Amino acid sequence: MGLENKTILITRQREQSVEFIAEIEKRGGKAILLPMINIQDPDSWDECDRALQHIRTYGALIFTSANSVEKFFQRCLLKSIEPVVLRRYDVYAVGEKTKQAVEERGLSVRAIPDEFSSTGLAEYFKTKNVRGRRFLYPRGDLGKSDLIKSLVQQGANVDPVVVYKNTGPDEVDAEIVYRRLVAGEVDVITFASPSAATNFVRLFPLERMALMDKRTKIAVIGPTTEEAVKNLGVRVDIVARRSTIEGLINAIEEYYAQ
Repeated sequence: MGLENKTILITRQREQSVEFIAEIEKRGGKAILLPMINIQDPDSWDECDRALQHIRTYGALIFTSANSVEKFFQRCLLKSIEPVVLRRYDVYAVGEKTKQAVEERGLSVRAIPDEFSSTGLAEYFKTKNVRGRRFLYPRGDLGKSDLIKSLVQQGANVDPVVVYKNTGPDEVDAEIVYRRLVAGEVDVITFASPSAATNFVRLFPLERMALMDKRTKIAVIGPTTEEAVKNLGVRVDIVARRSTIEGLINAIEEYYAQ
């Protein structure tokens, strides 16, 4: 099996890691979970609630994570806005998982980009006429702004509203994992989002990361996360060709098969 005797650190939130862990173990590896993302309500819902009061003025919805879908629809229901009301909008999703989360609420997704990232979605919209269109963009507090800037430059109106915030991991668990990293007991650290990498470096600044075993590799889910990790001053050893969890695991397996 391709990951036999490999220990892989998962930094995704706990609820989204079941499939990841199962696939690693299926391929003979061992998974360690240290969630770098814990999803909580935003400090204030005022921004989102104002948008919902004028929901009929929008022409499209953009979702760049399954978390944003879940939190947005929870808020809609709390404000007595049923999902059926939103079926009139064009809905755009960043990738398959986000698309699935939208469809589970009874809506159709008009398009997802070839590259599952906000940058990929920005490139998709560059091929479309969006001038004058009004987009509602529910997102997390650490979301990138490249998609917003790109749409505005094309003449669209975009209202980004924060529907959740990312908080860091449990520090006790983190210290246990850190000792294993220093001892060389972890082969690969994985990042499936820029926010996971950001929280990791906040927890383990570069001077602490420098003490980790040099054999430990850094694997990322795609080019957007790769760019974010490098901007944090961290090297990247493995990049998934397809921005999915399966693509990330395949990339790790291929790396060790060389």
